[in-house]
Amino acid sequence: MIGGRPSISLVLAVVFFVFVVITFLGSGSVRSQFSPASSPTRWISSTEKHAESDVFNSTLGFEKVLVIGLPERSDKRDALSLMSALTGFKISWIDGVVGKTVPDKALPFGWNRETMQDSNLGSWRGHVNAMRRIVEDGISSALIMEDDMDWDVHIKQQLAQFAAAARTLQKDFHRNQTIESPSPYGQDWDMLWLGSCVTTFSEHLPEHLQIPVEQRDSRKILIQNDPTVPPPGHILGNGSFSWDDYPPRTRIVYVPGDNVCSFAYALSAAGAQKALQYMGLEGQHKPFDNHLSDLCRLRVNGMRCVSVVPSLFVHHRPKGKISGDSDINKGAENEEVRKVGFTENILYSTRLNLGNLVRGLEPEEQWTV
Repeated sequence: MIGGRPSISLVLAVVFFVFVVITFLGSGSVRSQFSPASSPTRWISSTEKHAESDVFNSTLGFEKVLVIGLPERSDKRDALSLMSALTGFKISWIDGVVGKTVPDKALPFGWNRETMQDSNLGSWRGHVNAMRRIVEDGISSALIMEDDMDWDVHIKQQLAQFAAAARTLQKDFHRNQTIESPSPYGQDWDMLWLGSCVTTFSEHLPEHLQIPVEQRDSRKILIQNDPTVPPPGHILGNGSFSWDDYPPRTRIVYVPGDNVCSFAYALSAAGAQKALQYMGLEGQHKPFDNHLSDLCRLRVNGMRCVSVVPSLFVHHRPKGKISGDSDINKGAENEEVRKVGFTENILYSTRLNLGNLVRGLEPEEQWTV
């Protein structure tokens, strides 16, 4: 329930961080789960001093944070600018694209205007423009997110825990394209998929998405006792597994099998080049996020990906006209109005706590049970 008790935001953040570090480091809360063919399950206790990590800088440990959005959606820009400022990072805008403005000569190979929505075409072009920005400007790494995102008030603490787990998973990745600039997320990744809406692990892929056994990677890091994970019954998007198989308050860092929704993902410089080649030049015949998932699942261009569930960035559904939720899916045509906004899978929603944060009050949970 969103309300709040008077406090100072900085004090809250310090108290929460100390609690997380004591809980996670004191109890050996990060577990590495390997497939039976590789190694038995074992426990890993992190000894990282997260307070010194670049994750806590003004760009969340990346060189840039890029947000894709149509210029006319000033409502979304107002929200994202305020949210990022109140949670301590800076964003740069990439103008979204209206699909009908993409000329036929510039259509990706395989695209059919008769069967695919122009809004899907615009989404593809906007994301590819963000990838091109990274390549053109020589950016070492960038987080790319869509303009309707929400995240937890404690996003930096969450990313610090994710970074430790991501570094562990990278130990089995190829190292022929090491990131030149030091990254708190490791030196051997191409994409970090931080926001999706449906997760299917590699070992659970349906037949039409299967990859050769030798290419599958079912390794997982379990971050347990995470106080920002929603309580049971309030976690959605687990497409191939049951949360009953995991302890409450568990977050899973894994090598993705198939993800749906391109809410937020980070690309290294090499990752952006690989993604631009595949996503921009090799053709598109389905929604952007499906091709992005192929990029990771098929290891296109040697792509090295890490993901997390529950996601750290999730689509917010604000109060107001439901038709305004998405610029891809048009929503209800009857102009139905939502009276209370919500965000799936985010416990201490930044968007829903804006009123508390601007007044220096404590954030409150969306759900308590």
